[in-house]
Formats: sequence, C-alpha cells, structure tokens
Amino acid sequence: METTKRRRIFRDVVRGFSESTLNSEKVFVKHLTPHDQVELEEIEERYFNIAKNKGVPTEEDMLAMLAEENQWTEKDQKIIEEKKEFIKSLSTAKNKLVLKSEIDQQQDLIDKENKLLRDKELQKKSLIGNTCEKYAKDRMNDFYMIKSFFYDRELNKPYFDDGRFDDMQDYEISDVVLLYNSIFENFGEESIQHTVLEDFYSPYLSFAEDSMQFYGKPFCELTYNQIRLIVYTRVFKNIFDYNDNIPDHIKSDPKKLLEFGGSSREEKDKAVQKLQTGDAATLVGAKKEDYEYLGVKEKTKGVDLHEEVKKKGGSLNMEDLMKLHGVE
Repeated sequence: METTKRRRIFRDVVRGFSESTLNSEKVFVKHLTPHDQVELEEIEERYFNIAKNKGVPTEEDMLAMLAEENQWTEKDQKIIEEKKEFIKSLSTAKNKLVLKSEIDQQQDLIDKENKLLRDKELQKKSLIGNTCEKYAKDRMNDFYMIKSFFYDRELNKPYFDDGRFDDMQDYEISDVVLLYNSIFENFGEESIQHTVLEDFYSPYLSFAEDSMQFYGKPFCELTYNQIRLIVYTRVFKNIFDYNDNIPDHIKSDPKKLLEFGGSSREEKDKAVQKLQTGDAATLVGAKKEDYEYLGVKEKTKGVDLHEEVKKKGGSLNMEDLMKLHGVE
C-alpha cells in the first residue's frame, strides 16, 4: 500500500500536477514553481499595501508598541537569535559524531531547544496579532491555491475566472484550501525522501545529475517538488556511493540515512576499525546499537573464571557456570 502511494507521488512530481475532484468535477492542481514565487511576492506586496491603506498596523508598528508596554523587548528578541545560533552549533557538533547513542543524545538536545525556540516564537506571534504582513501572507496563500486549479492537464484553462478571488465567500475559499492542503500533504520533505528510497525508484538514481535526462526539461523550469526529488536523489546516491556496508535498517530510513551520511567518513572508518579489532575501549560508551548502526558485529567478551571464582568466595557450582555462559 505504501509503495503504491509512493509511486503516485513520483508520478505527480514528474508530471508537475495532481488530479482531484472539486464540486463533482475533475480538476488538475498545479505544483508551485520558482517562477510562480515571483508572482506570489508581487501579490503579497499588493495586499500589504491594501491593508496598510486601511490602517492595519505593520509588524514594526506592533513591535514598537509592545516594547513601550514592556511586553516584547530586545531581550526577548535576543533570546530567539541566541537559540537559533545554539541549535546551529548543536547540529554542527552532531555531524561530527559517529556513535548512534551519542547522535541520539545530541538530537534529543536539539529537539528540546527547537521546542523552546518554537514556544518563544509563538509567544511573539500571539503578541503581535494581526498586521499588514499577516494579512498579506494569508491572502497570498489563498490566492495561489485558487489559481492552482485547472480544468485541463495542460494547465491552460483556469478553474476560477480572473478577478473572482476577491468576490469569493469564505466558505468557498475554505473548501478549496482544505482540498489543496489534503493533496499537498503528500509532498512533504519526508514523503519525498521515502519515495527516493523505495525499491522501484532505484533505476532512477543514476540519472539525477541531468534534469533534461531525468525530466526532459532544464533545471530552471522545474517545480519545487521536482527540485526536491532530484536533490534528495543526488544526496542519497552520494551516501550510497561513498559509504560501504550501510546497515539495512538505515538504508530505508531517510532520517537515519541522512544522519549516517552526515557523519565524518574518516571518523566512522576509525570507529569501525576499533570495533572490529576489539579496541572499543577507546570508544567510550559504545553500545550494542552503536555496533548495529556502524554495521559491525559485536564481539562477545570472554568470561574471566578466576575473577568470578573470587567473587563467589573460592568456588563455582554448576548453576553459576551455566549463568556465566548464558544458559538459564
């Protein structure tokens, strides 16, 4: 079932549109391109000016007022900037780690700091409230979704007439927005990453260097989804090409694979050699999961009978011997 879903995602990404039904009619929904982004910025500017002419405050106005009331100060803003820098440094340090246990610990710390950052940004957003910027961005997003619907797969016949957007009722816009979001939730970063790692996609890995060979059109004409697909194809192919003996449970997991590929190859090679030769003492804290992560079979430690006899007061019975050798 998941593979079928990924095949559909791949098909739609290549075609540059998705099919759906709106008001009992078949519609074709265009995928966003960098060229569309330019138009969106122009539309955002237009609605910003409309809001400003109506007396809606700008974000700068609201921040100045909040500072006067001591609700949001430069100190609060500095916390956000420092959090961002700290998270960036944590991510850089994480890329130098090779043991999975250490990588996981570092990621937990990054996740906690990201949550603190999101909470602080949400606090700022709630204090600022409605501004020209928010109004313009909301209207721009709705406008683009409306303009993305077409009657034909060639994307030449718009479903909505020009100029109709400003006259549409809220419930009409809401229906279109809900349908648009339900379609494009399938094209998130993680979804595209998983698609690249599907078995059916393997034959395409070698063609990612040339967008003309891959899509039949130059890179500058690609949709954002097509760009992301080809970029992740190159990234994962590079990881596969330059890393031997990647464990199977990592190969199919994009998050783990990116972490694996992001670690220093030289450091991983050193760690693998130490684990293989039994020199794990220099890898402080190496655990079973670290052996599995690096694709190394964990060496079992021999039992020092002399030490065990001393622990037992000078003698071992048959039950003690069975336990020492893992027999219950």
